[in-house]
Amino acid sequence: MQKLVRTVLYLFTGITIATALLTLIGIGYVWFVSDIKDLPYLKWLIGVTVVEIASVVLLIGKKGLRYLPETRTDKKKEDTIDFMEKFISTGTNATIISNRASWLISNDKLIKVLKSKIDSGLKIEIITTTEISQQCKEKLNGCSFYVINDNVVPEARFTLVNGDRSGAEKLAIARGVHPEHEFTVFDNNSGPQIIAMAKDIIKKSKELSNVK
Repeated sequence: MQKLVRTVLYLFTGITIATALLTLIGIGYVWFVSDIKDLPYLKWLIGVTVVEIASVVLLIGKKGLRYLPETRTDKKKEDTIDFMEKFISTGTNATIISNRASWLISNDKLIKVLKSKIDSGLKIEIITTTEISQQCKEKLNGCSFYVINDNVVPEARFTLVNGDRSGAEKLAIARGVHPEHEFTVFDNNSGPQIIAMAKDIIKKSKELSNVK
């Protein structure tokens, strides 16, 4: 895909350069060689060149944006919960991995959001480094819980949706705390390698855990 995009960009760049050179050569010929001193179409020639260059820049920019991850910063916990609800809803399954469990245990609204998604048919998995309380598990009946049994606690905090649908995955990586809690969202255009690493982390975490 990247090879195709590179070829298209080179092609459009070549066409733009060729058109600009032809326009400048034509203007130079008429201005310095031809006896015609009045150039009624000069503004059109220059205008076409400018429009073509602008079109190529816009096209490259539009294509390039597909390969940039989306970022957002949440000031409040409520904003993060709203984002999680919308993000999880974009897939048929979601895996949440965190290096701490307090974010879930102490957040009744998030528990209700996750439970509503489970009841609607979404498959949700939660991977943590510490045990989730039995009360919380009962509230999230239908969710699969994994506790990582390892001395090395992972730093990662992320949510992967559509992990079992190759090409349709989306990954949201979290960092920081409120009011500077940031999400970076990748898809298979902006971060296929990062998504692959996230899937490897999930697979390894499950191997080091006991499913509950």
